[in-house]
Amino acid sequence: MWQQCANTEEAVEVHRELIRDHNRLPHFAHLKRDDGKSSPLEVLGSSRGAEIDKTGLHQAFSRKAWQRRTNERGFIRVGRWKIYIEEGLPKTPVEVTYWGGKLRAEYRQEKLAEYDCRWNKKEQRPNTIEKPKHFETKFSSRQPELFEVGWLRDPIEEIRAERKSSKRAYSEQLKLPFSKAA
Repeated sequence: MWQQCANTEEAVEVHRELIRDHNRLPHFAHLKRDDGKSSPLEVLGSSRGAEIDKTGLHQAFSRKAWQRRTNERGFIRVGRWKIYIEEGLPKTPVEVTYWGGKLRAEYRQEKLAEYDCRWNKKEQRPNTIEKPKHFETKFSSRQPELFEVGWLRDPIEEIRAERKSSKRAYSEQLKLPFSKAA
């Protein structure tokens, strides 16, 4: 069959015939059925799979996902960033996903936090993380916040670079004025 194909169009037509025959002819997997149905088309009948929109497919196959463990204060690290997730879940693994410009953190399929994020495709890490949005959950701490914890830290690498670049000032002995004894 395939050897007789002169071009791609003929090969596509041969493939269509093979699939059609496979679905219509009796199939070994259905020989022992009690209802007398022996081909895939007879077994499936009018059943059809659910059609998924392009957005759903894109979300299922193009998002980035990681698991991170929160520290004792509820922060995680993503690349060079340290972001707040939930203080009520100390040292707990959370699911972090990036899709559609949003960085989301979830625990047991409950959304904890969401940030706007621009992704650097070349370095495979976030360029910016901003506009935190935290959700009320059953894991939220009952203790009222003394300070706002939803703030973002600058990237950790930049802070370390600033510390290394600042030159240390050497101490200088000041001269004390001495009065002459009279």
